[in-house]
Amino acid sequence: LVETNLNLEDQVQITKEAEKLANTSQAMFSAIAKNFPKGIIVVVNENFEIIYIEGAELHKIGLSKVVTTGVKLSEITAFSDKRKSRIKSDILRTLNGEHLSFQVTFNNNTYSVNSTPLFDENETIKHALFVYSDISEQKRVELEILNSLRKEQELNELKSRFISMASHEFRTPLSAILSSAILIEKQNEPGKEAKRERYVSMIRNNVKNLVVILNDFLSLGKLEEGKVLAQSENFELINFLKSLIEEIEVNTKDGQTIKISTNAATIEVYLDPKLIRHIVTNLVSNAIKYSSSNDKIIINIKENTDQLTLEVVDYGIGIPLDEQKNLFNRFFRAKNATNIQGTGLGLYIVKQYIELIGGNISFSSVLNEGTIFTVNLPMNHTKNEKNIIDRG
Repeated sequence: LVETNLNLEDQVQITKEAEKLANTSQAMFSAIAKNFPKGIIVVVNENFEIIYIEGAELHKIGLSKVVTTGVKLSEITAFSDKRKSRIKSDILRTLNGEHLSFQVTFNNNTYSVNSTPLFDENETIKHALFVYSDISEQKRVELEILNSLRKEQELNELKSRFISMASHEFRTPLSAILSSAILIEKQNEPGKEAKRERYVSMIRNNVKNLVVILNDFLSLGKLEEGKVLAQSENFELINFLKSLIEEIEVNTKDGQTIKISTNAATIEVYLDPKLIRHIVTNLVSNAIKYSSSNDKIIINIKENTDQLTLEVVDYGIGIPLDEQKNLFNRFFRAKNATNIQGTGLGLYIVKQYIELIGGNISFSSVLNEGTIFTVNLPMNHTKNEKNIIDRG
């Protein structure tokens, strides 16, 4: 009896030590799971009931009081029916022996999910273990890298297009200037004044074209660097546009006419006159360039209480329908305009300038019938002139 009692005491002591070790292991596991960094550990049974759930991320995303041990999947109100259906499918696949690895998004956070089946002592799968790890920061960095790569690719493409365009656009007027200068040198006898004047005019026009190209590049550079400021002031628009059209008319083709159409005698605005000049000059110059001789160009001006609308109407070559979506892109030239001089920057810059003073631009065009550009502007642009708009 004494020996039996001693053996029993030994067994009790061993059992207590085993229980103590098990409790210590359980406490350690619970502490690890509860503080599982940037993640969640979940165990689910075949009835879609949560047997165990812990993790520091539960508190971060506000699920610590909603998703708890003993709750069934169907009772979790924080999840949509679609999400519940997807989770149920993942649980079933795991209970069938699959090891899953995928990503999910919840509350603007991205999680890497890994699941594994859990076997009991009879080697039967009764539970599924899911481990969620927050990878939002990695995804953000990955997105930044992808965006940087995309911008670099765009920059390389723009550089290639710029080199191609510049080599063509500069070569043509420079060749014309050189040949005209050579011809002037040879036409120095009396009686050849008319030819000399014609060659001088060619030089003047080609230099003017080069200045336009260089101004486009300069404007683009300032826009990309965010150095363009809208400096608004009060001025009368109708007379301003009439004076501007007189300057532009020297570039019209034979028989082309430019008409301003408005019901208002005067329109007082508070806008940046330099930006308005560039916008109108570009749109009207395009109308001249892409229209034939004897075509008319109309500028419609409409106003209401707080908005000004300018329409530039031409009856020229129009824009192919399948290319209209690219019209305001940098360096874009429509296929029916490739033989007409231009940088492909004008409309891109115009759009940036219009947005800079709080407006918008749209257009409608029919191939070989003409184009209408519509510019909507505020009558008074009151943004602080110190605000720099960065378009980079």
